[in-house]
Parts: sequence; C-alpha cells; structure tokens
Amino acid sequence: MLRAGAMANNKKNKPSALASAASRKLAGIGGPRMTPENMAHQLFHAEERGEVSRVTLEDGTWAWSVQGPNGPQMLKPTPEMLAALARIEAGDHNH
Repeated sequence: MLRAGAMANNKKNKPSALASAASRKLAGIGGPRMTPENMAHQLFHAEERGEVSRVTLEDGTWAWSVQGPNGPQMLKPTPEMLAALARIEAGDHNH
C-alpha cells in the first residue's frame, strides 16, 4: 500500500499534460530537419532566383544573406555544406 506522501512524490515527477504539450510544440519548432546537402541545394537554387546572396565576412569567408522576419540574417555554410555545394556547382545534382 502506498503512503499519501509517496503518491504525491510520483505526481511531482510526472510532467503535467500542459508541460508535455508545450515540450512537443517546442520540439517541432523549426520544421523538419534538413541535411547539409539539402540545405546547400536549396540555397544554391535560391541564389539562382536572386532570393539570397553571398556576402564576404570580415574574416575573409562568406555567408548567405537571407531575408528573415527581422531583417537580413547571415547563414555561414558548414564544411559539409561547402562540400555539397562544390558537387552541386560541378553539375552533380538531379531533380
């Protein structure tokens, strides 16, 4: 038989329905996760359409300038994205 205190402790450790729903909602923010290859491919075509542009950074590298809700944002490519972009620019991509 459980004591009243033991039952209260179990309720404390279990998240409420509201907390569980909030956690699920937060996990979904940002939409589906893209691979570096997919991201590079999407940005490559966005460049072709003039929707994003490359800008040189102070350290000599570059980033994509992407229009966000609060103005332009810089998206610096990862090494994986750069490798994928090199393949794409060499003509190694299909639709």
